[in-house]
Amino acid sequence: MAGLDVSEVIRDPLFTSPVTLIPRTETVDELGNPVWVDGRTVEVQAVVTSDMKSIERLPDALQRAGTIMVRFMKDDGPRDFGHGYDAVKWRGRKFVVKDCADYSQFGQGFIRLTCWPEEASDAGYRQPHGASSNAGWF
Repeated sequence: MAGLDVSEVIRDPLFTSPVTLIPRTETVDELGNPVWVDGRTVEVQAVVTSDMKSIERLPDALQRAGTIMVRFMKDDGPRDFGHGYDAVKWRGRKFVVKDCADYSQFGQGFIRLTCWPEEASDAGYRQPHGASSNAGWF
């Protein structure tokens, strides 16, 4: 099975979409609190699949819904990406990398990321402050 080469599918424009990889490093602010700083971003073409049904329960009734799986060729991304608090930007939304798997043994090698939305919500739909009631919010 290690002879399987998926590079043609992962690089095929029919299956890929642009994804921005955002490596992050942890620093400390003046009060000693952790702060994550975005590093140099890299845009790659990746196969992205989404599962809008998954929900991760968090404390105080917060949830994260809409995990995505991102697959890109290992040579296309930054070295050591997918650790700590690295992020992915896809279709205007940021996702935090929850899991990273290195499939170097398959053909030219690819990376598979499991990501969840960066922002947490209480699952409520609220009208933005200052928007009219007929602005199309459901």
